[in-house]
Order: sequence, then C-alpha cells, then structure tokens
Amino acid sequence: MSVGHLTHEQPSLVELREFARGSPRNTPGVLSLDGLTVHYTDAASLYVEYKDIFQQQIYRFQSSAQRPRIIDGGACIGMATLFWKRQYPDAEITAFEPDPAICRVFCKNMDVNGMGGVRLVEAGLSAEAGEQAFMPDGADGGRVTHGCGEHSVKTTVLSEHLRKPADFVKLNIEGQELPVLLEVEAAGQIEHIREMVIEYHGWADAPQYLGDILALLDRNGFRYTLHDFDREDSPASKPPFRADRPRDWYCLIHAFRVESDGAVRPRVQSVVWGDLRRAEPISRKFGLDRGQPIDRYYIERFLDSSRDDIRGRVLEIADDCYTRRFGGAGVLKSDVLHFEPGHAKATIIADLAHAPEIPDCSFDCIICTQTLHVLFGIKEAIATLYRILAPGGILLATIPGISQISRYDMDRWGDYWRLTSLAARRLFEPHFGAVELRIDAHGNVAASVGFLHGLATEEVTTPELDRRDPDYELVLTIRAVKRVAGA
Repeated sequence: MSVGHLTHEQPSLVELREFARGSPRNTPGVLSLDGLTVHYTDAASLYVEYKDIFQQQIYRFQSSAQRPRIIDGGACIGMATLFWKRQYPDAEITAFEPDPAICRVFCKNMDVNGMGGVRLVEAGLSAEAGEQAFMPDGADGGRVTHGCGEHSVKTTVLSEHLRKPADFVKLNIEGQELPVLLEVEAAGQIEHIREMVIEYHGWADAPQYLGDILALLDRNGFRYTLHDFDREDSPASKPPFRADRPRDWYCLIHAFRVESDGAVRPRVQSVVWGDLRRAEPISRKFGLDRGQPIDRYYIERFLDSSRDDIRGRVLEIADDCYTRRFGGAGVLKSDVLHFEPGHAKATIIADLAHAPEIPDCSFDCIICTQTLHVLFGIKEAIATLYRILAPGGILLATIPGISQISRYDMDRWGDYWRLTSLAARRLFEPHFGAVELRIDAHGNVAASVGFLHGLATEEVTTPELDRRDPDYELVLTIRAVKRVAGA
C-alpha cells in the first residue's frame, strides 16, 4: 500500500489531480486529505469523488433535524458519508456497498476518522433481495449485472430500510437506479423520502431510462433539477455533440418535495400521457411483433414452476410447444388436441365442450393455456378436462382476465369470456374441489395498460410485471388435481 501526501491541508484540485495522474490505477493507498485520513483503492477515482463530493458538494442538503436520517446507496469507500458526518456529526447513516473489498476500505475510513452512527449493509441495492452476479472494477464503478460477473454478491431492497422517513437518499448504484426506485414505489415507501440525489448512468450499450425515472419522480410529487457534471466526468454530454455512435454519459437528478412535511400530494392534471395518448393501440398483435407478449411472461413462469407436473401422458391444446419446452424426460406420450380437422400437429380432433370420443382418464397432465375463453360452452369444457384426466392427474390452465379481443379466434370460432379469479373458482371447484385447486391472479395496472397497448415484456421492467394488484387481474393461472377415489 502506498502512502501519499499533499502539500496543503486544503489541496487544490490541480494538486490532487496531478497526484492521481502520478499514481498507478487500481492501486490501494492511504492519503491525508482535507484533515481526513482516507484509505482508497484507486487514486483517480478518489480525485473524482473528492472533486464532486467535497469541492462541488453534490450531496449537500439542508435539514432542521439534529440527527437527520441518510441513506447512502452505493457508498464505495465512504467519501459521501465522511462529507455528511462533517455537516451533521450526529446523522444516522445507512450505507450500502456490494463489493466486499470496498466494504473493508469503507470500514477503515469510518474507524480511522472516528465516525460513529454509521451502519454498513454489505449488499447491493436491487429490485429484489438475494444474490446477483457482480463485476468489480477495482475502483468506484463495480456493478451488479444480470449476466456474467466475476462473482456473486448479496442484494437487498431499499423499501425494507424506508419504513421510517429518510431526510436524504443518495443513489449512485451503477444503472440499478430505476429498478430500485420502482421497487420502493411498488412497496408504498417512496413517500418516506424527502430529498434525494440520483446519479443516472447513460450506458451506451443499455436502454435509456432517464425519462422513466423523471416520470416516476413526477407522479410521486417530487420536483427535480438535472446536472450533467463537468467535461471531465461526462464529456459526451458537452457540445459539440456527436452522433456517430452512442457514448456513456452521466447526470445528477436532485429530487425534492415542495411540501415542508414531506407528504405526497399529487397535483391535478399531473398525468403525462406521452406515447399512450392514442385511440389506436401500439400493436394489435398482443406484442408478438415487438417481443414476448406480457401475458406470456406470467403463463411461461407458471409452467416453468410446474415442470414436475408435466409427466406421463400429456395432452396440450393446439400445439405441443410447452410440453416440449417444460416437460422433459418425464413425458411418456404427447398428444395435441385441436378443433379444426386436418390441423398439422393435432393427434386428436375434438371439441372440448363435447368430446365423448376421448376416453375417460386418458391423461396424467393437460396443458390448456388461453383456450377456455374461446369456448362458449366453458362449463362443459371444464367438465371434459376433468373427465379425461386420470386420477391424480394435473390440469395446468390459464385464462385471460384483462385482454383485448383475439380477432383471429373471434372470426373463426368466437372469443367469449374474460374471467375473474372468483368466477374461475366457481367454475372449477365443483369438479376439482377446493383443496386440490389453486388459482392465482397476476398483473397490475401498469402491466395491464402495457398489455392492452400491445407492448412486449422486454419494454416493461421486472418490478412492474411482478407487482400483484388484486384489482387488476391480467391473467389467471390454475393448477387443479383430480382426486383419487377414496383418497
């Protein structure tokens, strides 16, 4: 470890920059800086952090509280925490950092400078708690990834730490800002944030989410201002602009509430319709022309969790794609039922509402996705499904709740029903009983609006899809087991 010294107690940025330029990259050291002893992992990163945090004071805020509560998302080596502790010595600070090596440096900096009232959570902020791949960079840019990484790190959700108000929140989490904010919003905890600074990372190889972040802030009662750093930190956002290729760029979003008590009071006419202010949907093909349809996100996740049920003699309606995809070696025989004679993949031609030609107890598993709503005789079809299941056999079915009309089906055999979970239970329970029947509703207003407009799964974030709102049942998944006689 190298030990560096600057000539002045209050060094100029030029002196610190020259010190950083003369130091090897990704080399740890310790430095006397502005009256503090600072352990660092990379001198160049230290220079940028000191310039932005201590000189330009990008995280400075005003509070009347003697012990303001601060959340430091993406704490790195602790420069922001050291800055706040000078401004508010009694502040209660919760810091998050996923990189174990950086965590050790953070702790050194708190200990050597006598900073109490600081709690370090050795985890990255993300849309969900668990473990994710992590790509360290030896400096201040390590990030959680959804693909490959050098190793995995723990992740946690911010909402768990916002059960009481936070005076200030800093989010510099290398591209995870939007998923984290959506999770906090979905959990109903965003009203506990009074002020925050978010660093937006405009990665050249990633989708652009700045507009989504600003829309989220606006609908939750925040005012905001933007700052795109200086030419040294974010040259791509400075003129003359170039359009030959995308470039990484960064900006700060300072979000704050107008109300002094921090309460969220939505403004009248605050809705921004944007691309959704239209009478014509974005796609009439359920999003198939844009990617994976949103309802299929729920359907395929349901079937993926039901792989063990897809075994033995399996019947699938219209196609065998899900049998092949999720069934595996446990499938002994695969049949396809279709209504139209001559269908290329059909091994059985029949009408589910009246199919006496199919013997009783023929199948160990039936996959019936998005089919029952196009049968006027839906009660009779459910009775048929029950009859042709073997004892102990399992029906895996899905039914639309909120959906556009399927024009293809409507023009051929009809499109009749959209069900609620209560209606589905009343239809299935007389046959399968309450104990062996599980009906789950999936979706929320955001997923439903996206689906009705024909957006694809790829255009919606996972937190937006995964939140369940019982008043917006986009699709129902049903697992029903045929009881064994005498059991």
